[in-house]
Amino acid sequence: MIKRDYVTCGASQGITGLSRPDETGVWRGFDVDVCRAFAAALLGDAGKVRFIPLNAAQRLPAVQTGEIDVLQRTTTVTFARDMAIRFVAVTQFDSDVLIFRKALGATEPKGLDGRTVCLQSGGSSADNTLTRVEADEGIHFERVYFDSSITARDAYFSGRCDVYVTDGFLGASQVATVARNPSEHALVYLDHLLPQGVAIARGDDRWFDVVRWTVNLLIWAEQNGVTQANVDERLKNGPAEVRRVLGADPAFGRAIGLDPKWAYNVIKQVGNYGEIWERNLGASTRIKADRRLNRSYKNGGLLFPFPWDV
Repeated sequence: MIKRDYVTCGASQGITGLSRPDETGVWRGFDVDVCRAFAAALLGDAGKVRFIPLNAAQRLPAVQTGEIDVLQRTTTVTFARDMAIRFVAVTQFDSDVLIFRKALGATEPKGLDGRTVCLQSGGSSADNTLTRVEADEGIHFERVYFDSSITARDAYFSGRCDVYVTDGFLGASQVATVARNPSEHALVYLDHLLPQGVAIARGDDRWFDVVRWTVNLLIWAEQNGVTQANVDERLKNGPAEVRRVLGADPAFGRAIGLDPKWAYNVIKQVGNYGEIWERNLGASTRIKADRRLNRSYKNGGLLFPFPWDV
């Protein structure tokens, strides 16, 4: 990565708010900004990253073969997957969602008995979720598989299926940005937590360190009020720990093999976790996603940073 001077990142096949090129061809989204944070940490420049769109069946092989350096959020952390690739950190907690037209008259999964469901093939999460719902509710779905979330989504919106099952934030984005009339669709979030992580190939300890502590930095910076707007002031006049992490103590860079101001570069160029969320998924966007469990543990969420020192 250092020799070629850019990071390759696996992306979705085009989900607004997560990873999708804009009208000028520039990739934007939550996943995109997290990947840019890795480039800023390693190479000092958040722009030195390339995105490769992948469907569910392509993601793990792309990591294993080195086609991509890092896979961000699109895959749920499981034991079997972690034996094939190495999950470094959870960057988003999600749950599956059932999306269906309100005209069906259903208000919960039980009311969808016998309905056809569009879903992406090649990933186990949605399939397992449907099986669990069928067992819990004593119902049956007719599954219709597609090779990507995009084709499954389009099939649902065109009326090919009664129901569409996918990850919650992905589904919320698709209803908000693709549906002709978003208010016609109901979203029922299922009580099954999906820890979605950032993953790399097994065996690269240095890259593991960079990715883990960059994710940690994003969460830590939000918790400590370090933002793009104030990072210069916090480096100069902030508490001792803040100044050390942002580059005042060169040892923090040497220990991880990076520039002493690697953490400063990340926050200055990309922002903290909360800024990334609000920019791409928050109240000012069309998606207006509730962060739910993706808040600091101090605010009822599951995000917490590891300490930098003891």
